[in-house]
Amino acid sequence: MGGKPRLLWSELHMSITSNPCWLSPCKVMAGGGFDFLWKQVHDEGRKKIEETGEQWLMDDQMEMHMERQTDAQTGAQTGGPEQAGIRREERRRRRRLAAEVILILLFTFGIVINESDFLGQDHTTVVQYLEVYSTFPLLLAYIVPFCLVMKYLCSKYEMHRLDLLIAGFCGAFIPAALAGNLNDAFADMMSHLMGHLYSDAWIGSAGTGILEELLKLGTTGLLLYVLGRRSLKDYLGIGMCVGIGFQIEEDLSYITESGFENTEKAFPTALDRVSASFGSHWAYAAVTAAGLYLIARGSGKHHRRKGYGLILLVMVDHFLYDTPLSNSLFINGLLTVAVVLPVLLFFQKPGDEAC
Repeated sequence: MGGKPRLLWSELHMSITSNPCWLSPCKVMAGGGFDFLWKQVHDEGRKKIEETGEQWLMDDQMEMHMERQTDAQTGAQTGGPEQAGIRREERRRRRRLAAEVILILLFTFGIVINESDFLGQDHTTVVQYLEVYSTFPLLLAYIVPFCLVMKYLCSKYEMHRLDLLIAGFCGAFIPAALAGNLNDAFADMMSHLMGHLYSDAWIGSAGTGILEELLKLGTTGLLLYVLGRRSLKDYLGIGMCVGIGFQIEEDLSYITESGFENTEKAFPTALDRVSASFGSHWAYAAVTAAGLYLIARGSGKHHRRKGYGLILLVMVDHFLYDTPLSNSLFINGLLTVAVVLPVLLFFQKPGDEAC
């Protein structure tokens, strides 16, 4: 494009210099016209070259501008995901900090309102306290085997013992502390609404099964989020420890409540709680934790439906266990197997498979 004016000038110069016959008539006929023509062609060619040079300069500047824009966009695209990742991590840290604060507040609140469960009336004597509290060691009949099992599971599945210890204390002082007040509030509300149709053995048991399992499940989920655990075995282990903490606190409250009314009831109540411990809250919380795993970590609607089904299974099992139906040894055994067997099967699954 820039070489075209030079080509015309060269052709003209060669044709003039190589053909003097043509040059002579021009001088004769036009006198100084050739000089004018020469100057005009020269100026036109130089003007064309200057315009072409300016166009090249503009093209170069435009190309450089486009390259800078492309580099800027590429840099933004390169830095964009990194910045988005930093922002996501910052939001994640803030959410985890908020969850930790909530967990600590709930734990503290549970300790405060739970204190009354271990105290008798103002007129309770020291002897009565000793008689009631002396039955507490009977609970070691299921606490010690549970601890041994958890120690084995920690070694086999590389679970963190401190996490499980924290889960046990949280289960004792968060859901267990709130459950009593909420159960009483639910019973009062339904009794007021239903009048003489209300039955604590059935309606109250249904409310207890739903409320207690939701409280334990919420505590388990909060702990899993704060601790950052994601494997199925961690879900099961933390759920089991939340459940055993709940179970221990509930058993102690049953013993003290009955024992401070009549010290002779403390020992039978303790034996009754030990005999019912095999398929109790530790198994309930473990199965609901597995259901939570399927809902939160599973893929597809099939896993979510199965997770909701496991949670519903536990609520129904808990409800039926609290009704008069559980007085039958056969039904009691079926209800126990229905929650213990899934826990055993989940631990037999390889890796994080939960189907």
